Amino acid sequence: MAGNSSNGHIVDRVVVTENESAARRAYDRADYVLCFLLAHALVESLLRAFLSRTGRERFEDLISAYGTYLRSQGQSNADFVEELTQFNRRRNRVIHDLWKQGYSATNQVLEPSCRAAFLMLGLLIDWLETFDPEIAETGFQFE
Repeated sequence: MAGNSSNGHIVDRVVVTENESAARRAYDRADYVLCFLLAHALVESLLRAFLSRTGRERFEDLISAYGTYLRSQGQSNADFVEELTQFNRRRNRVIHDLWKQGYSATNQVLEPSCRAAFLMLGLLIDWLETFDPEIAETGFQFE
């Protein structure tokens, strides 16, 4: 069931479900690098689905489009925009640390970031459902 759903979201439910399961398994086996990167991919996929974007935009572009959408809805408090920006900066630091410090050293310090990424994903799903109750139909059900 890839592609556009009836509500216009561009997402592949199978990919979302598989990535959510893989992120949980990675966390359970203490593979926090993989867990964090999968959580980042899930947040990006969620934004793409919500904004109906094709996949050619950078994460920063999605954050900007999301901020524009919030302002168009009369939302003056853009906390999630800032959180997403910081989340993406953290991902960039993780990538930097992988080539600078290696996998094991990077993995050792990522468990709290991985838990926070899961929390952010769950909160973002709940928040986006206030604007689009059908967003959960795209497969995002992370709890």
